[in-house]
Amino acid sequence: MARAGVLMLVLAAVAVVAFASDADPVADFVLSAANGPITGGNFAFRGLNNVNVTSGQGSGAKSANAASFPALTSQGISYTYINYAPCGQNPIHTHPRATELLFVIEGQLYVGFVDTNNTLYSTTLNAGDAFVFPRGLIHFQQNTNSNSGARALAALNSQNPGTQRVGSALFLPSGIPGTITQVAFNAQSAAIEAIKAKFPASGNPVGTSDTGCGEGITYQSN
Repeated sequence: MARAGVLMLVLAAVAVVAFASDADPVADFVLSAANGPITGGNFAFRGLNNVNVTSGQGSGAKSANAASFPALTSQGISYTYINYAPCGQNPIHTHPRATELLFVIEGQLYVGFVDTNNTLYSTTLNAGDAFVFPRGLIHFQQNTNSNSGARALAALNSQNPGTQRVGSALFLPSGIPGTITQVAFNAQSAAIEAIKAKFPASGNPVGTSDTGCGEGITYQSN
């Protein structure tokens, strides 16, 4: 399984570079020698899998992208390591500048995306499985196990894919005004405010038996 996992990650990296969404590089790499000579160490990112999940949140993530790993500048690729709490979710979100290839390292995830015709494509993944989320489409990953966590690695074909969480944009104070959300959802103010009151500031809630995760919950593939 370990060898298969490594092979999958290598193939994922090759695939995303081959179809990179960023502009073609005009140099071998883009690094500054202002802080000392450039060595092999500049091309290594340490501890990508060192990710803890904050108590009360559904998942934690660490990204190797151009901001955190300058060697990726102009290379058209980034990686994100995700650690899911029991019943944890990588909240519904989009990457406006990248396609994502998710590889499950451990556990079981229910994943899916919705296309521009509002059709859901979803399935359940186990360790060793991979799933592609097309560029810019709304998607999610849900740990289906209420007793144990899960881990996954995502390859994205941009040095800076961007991430926008739908729930945060709708229900955090800094997001879309409640009056606009009322019209969009054809809902009374009280209904919108009730969601906002329970929506965590992190935008990253963990599921419970009362909020759609646990024994008896079924996940349908579409």
